[in-house]
Order: sequence, then structure tokens, then C-alpha cells
Amino acid sequence: MVTAPRVRPLGPADATALAALITGYRNAMSAEAQPLTESQGRALILNTAPPHLLLGAEIDGRLLGFAHCFELAEIISGQPAGQLDDLFVAPEARRTGLARALIARLADIGRARHWVHLRWLVPQDNRAARRLYESLATPAPWDSFRIDLA
Repeated sequence: MVTAPRVRPLGPADATALAALITGYRNAMSAEAQPLTESQGRALILNTAPPHLLLGAEIDGRLLGFAHCFELAEIISGQPAGQLDDLFVAPEARRTGLARALIARLADIGRARHWVHLRWLVPQDNRAARRLYESLATPAPWDSFRIDLA
């Protein structure tokens, strides 16, 4: 039986697993991507501080996804907003709810921080991601997605 996804901030002990996930993410985004080393993963974790968020998603204690988000000043509303910059789930863990859990946790954080919305971009050719995002959020008029939090 698979347990529900658990989303949490990442710590130094997650460096090896995060490095493998980021390497997978880089490979999915570019055929010429370089792998991320464990020491680079550790540095990324240790150097992530507000307004940045780096969350991990795990199932049965195994780190299988991550999300990187930051807070920014949203000029039109005059309120803070969240920008989801990177989200990745290992191929073997897709369709398990990890991406939904990561986005839901970011939305909860955004509500607590009084963000007007959480927004993100997605490549137009990533049909699986687009189907997921369309089930969670409203496509924004500039080929991005947005969850209103206000």
C-alpha cells in the first residue's frame, strides 16, 4: 500500500536525492544538461532562504519530487504573489499525487503569506503537465497558470 505524499522543506540530508531529481529535471528540459552533484544539491538547499522556497515531496520516505518557488511583488495588484519556478516529479512517481501535493502546499503557504495568487509557466509541448495544471488552476491569458489565493 502506497502512503499519501508528504511535502516538506528540504534539509542537507536530502542533497543526494535532490541532486538526482534536478539532474532528471535538467535532462527533461535540455539534451545538453549537466548533472547536479551532491555538493551542489547541498549548497542549493543550504542557500535557499526567503523569499525562496524549496520543497520536497516524498512517498514512503523516498524523495521523488521538488518545487522551487519565490515570493515577488505583483505590480498590478500591489500585493505579494508566489511564482512557482520549477516543479519536477520523478517519472516513476508520476500520477501519484506528488505534483498536486506540492502545488497545494505552496497555495497553503501563499494564503498564510497573503499572496494574491500563485502562478507558473509551463512549456506548450508538455501536454501531461498542462492536463494536470488545467485541473488545478485557471490558464492565465499569457500562457501561464494561476491559482487565485485572495
